[in-house]
Amino acid sequence: MNGQNVFEWLWTVSSLGCGNKRIWDIFSDGSDISGVYAELLNSEKRKKILTPAENKTAEGVSQQQVSELISYCGKKDIYILTYDDEKYPERLRSIYNPPAVLFCRGDMDILENDFSLSVVGTRKPSVYSVKVTESLVKELVGFGITIVSGFAVGIDIAANISAVRNGGKTIAVLGCGLDYNYPRENSVYRDEIEKNGLFISEYFPQACGTVQSFPARNRILAALSLGTIVVEAAAKSGAMVSAGLALSQGRDVFAVAPHNLFDKRYGGNVSLIRDGAVCLCGVNDIIYEYYENYGHKIANAAKKVTDIPYAVSERNPEKKIKQITAPQETNEVSGTLRHEYDPSGLDGEAARLYAFIKESGKPVLADDLAAEFDMDISEMLMLLTDLEIDGAVSPAAGQSYVAN
Repeated sequence: MNGQNVFEWLWTVSSLGCGNKRIWDIFSDGSDISGVYAELLNSEKRKKILTPAENKTAEGVSQQQVSELISYCGKKDIYILTYDDEKYPERLRSIYNPPAVLFCRGDMDILENDFSLSVVGTRKPSVYSVKVTESLVKELVGFGITIVSGFAVGIDIAANISAVRNGGKTIAVLGCGLDYNYPRENSVYRDEIEKNGLFISEYFPQACGTVQSFPARNRILAALSLGTIVVEAAAKSGAMVSAGLALSQGRDVFAVAPHNLFDKRYGGNVSLIRDGAVCLCGVNDIIYEYYENYGHKIANAAKKVTDIPYAVSERNPEKKIKQITAPQETNEVSGTLRHEYDPSGLDGEAARLYAFIKESGKPVLADDLAAEFDMDISEMLMLLTDLEIDGAVSPAAGQSYVAN
């Protein structure tokens, strides 16, 4: 089932063009879509509202064309998400020139999770950057974070596919129509992402991408997220455009620490860090940023995910990054899978806390731990999060923790 007032929205977008900010100029007087549609159907009123060029385009849009588009989307399992649909993300509504209509295919429930981050970067990443992307995404989805990216070759597809292969959710924002096969080399991943994620585009299903459409889609990519992670970007690149859009929308920007400060491939990362972006050295840098507002989601959603081999490209088998799954055993308390943990790398409070939980031999409430160690509950939860990320402890029922 599609969104609200689908016919009126599609006719208006067809008349003015996908992504055209002029759509919102027409709504500036407070009119709703039904009122705007009625006025634009009236040829005399339309001439007063639209420019001559816009009016000529509108005259060429028939109601039959719109009906056929709706029918096509129905056959192709494409959900037409309109601006006034209750499923339309509030975060997206608040930006400059929000898409009036989005075409969606996949799991629409993913849009309900507002705990999401965008991952962007070059189309020709280094092996280091791919490994960083895979590692970060794997840990982020373990905390219930939705990964948003652009389905381009390189960092984008590494983020999208890593999310679904590690049991997480992802949104792929396209700069072309859902049924236009671009980029072709990523077509082998479409079914996998569609089953476990969501494809969205503001362009009609069979529309090809243009020079303008891909930069334009970046505003959607950034808007759907709390922040944008720049993995690898040259000083002048599409990823830097996404970072700029994120900043203009009041979103956070994280820049992965480059493996070489003098490598021009990371010129954008260096520039962002110098200008105040969060220098991203590990998942903690992200979790700390959102713990105050999303601590409950982090605590409830954190989980261990079975390692899955990940291929950057099926056509380049030599680039496969292997992950060796450690022996697993069942945690009798929580019923979850856990790894046997080696605490030799812990020190200070973390070592003491792990030892206390381990010696208890049962789940221990975070509140009780805070009292035992004379710490504020927020400090204790942060410390427990560190241990959880490190694999030392696992969450159990009722905000309690067990040692691995």
